Amino acid sequence: MTTEATETKPAILTQAGAATGRLAGVNHLQLIISDMDASVRFYRDILGLTVIRTTADYPAPGRGYQILKNTFLDMGNGNLLSLIVVGGPGVSDTPTTAEPSVSAEWLWPGVPENQWTPRKFDHVAFNVDTHDDMVWFQNHLQANGVKTSKIVARDYEAWVESLYFYDPDGIPLEIATFDLGNPKWEKHQPTDWFRDPNPVQALRVNPS
Repeated sequence: MTTEATETKPAILTQAGAATGRLAGVNHLQLIISDMDASVRFYRDILGLTVIRTTADYPAPGRGYQILKNTFLDMGNGNLLSLIVVGGPGVSDTPTTAEPSVSAEWLWPGVPENQWTPRKFDHVAFNVDTHDDMVWFQNHLQANGVKTSKIVARDYEAWVESLYFYDPDGIPLEIATFDLGNPKWEKHQPTDWFRDPNPVQALRVNPS
């Protein structure tokens, strides 16, 4: 599938390959945390997620550590958040630059050949339906002692509004909304989101 080229924007190849349409969103995101109790209280009690699964004390063979606690929470629409606490003699405060997932090394095909350093998780963005929902969360978080940013709106286009904050381990989090009832969407076209006048070759319909 492609977009139409204009005088100022090249055509964009938006879909390609046999896997198109086979993925169905996020299954789970996993965070390594230090205190399961504090994190469950934060994600369940303050953010309102639902705990759906808990496990504990299973090994990561050959790595010298084990998963001490693992809790899955439903973020909504079946999207899951996994929280894990790891421990044992193989645990270091300074992660190496070529580590597979700590949760289940044997599930991955060895160490990646190419890996950007430093390797880190960036952030989780939770979705809400409206601007009013975001205002509610801003007030709710602040009332529970959580520092937040201002609500960041992209007034120049139909896009998400965002609220930024941290969890108890300092992991960056975001609450975002498309706020589809906002009048700004009335004039929105899907091609409005392709804002790069010089896209990389993989995005071009006719790469040079």
